[in-house]
Amino acid sequence: MAGILNPKGKGKTPPRITPSIKKETVKARDFLSYDTRFSCEDCSHFDSEKVVCTIGYNPRHHLKSEQEHQFYLGGTMAFCRFIEID
Repeated sequence: MAGILNPKGKGKTPPRITPSIKKETVKARDFLSYDTRFSCEDCSHFDSEKVVCTIGYNPRHHLKSEQEHQFYLGGTMAFCRFIEID
C-alpha cells in the first residue's frame, strides 16, 4: 500500500503536517463587559470586500462570527498575533 506510513503505528492518529491554531481561554466577564477588538473585521490588514488578510494569513479562524462561536462553545478564542487597529 503506497502512501505515508504513520510512525505511531497502525490505527493511531497520524501526526499533524501543519501546526494547529492556538486558542486562549477568555473570561466570560471580560468578553461581555468590554468592547474588545479581536477579529479580522477590526484589523487594518483585513480586506472586507474580498474577505482576505492583506498580509497573507488565512482569516477563517479569526473572523468575528467564528470567534464568537468558539467563545460560546468552549470559552476560548484564537487571537491573531498580527492585528493592527487604526
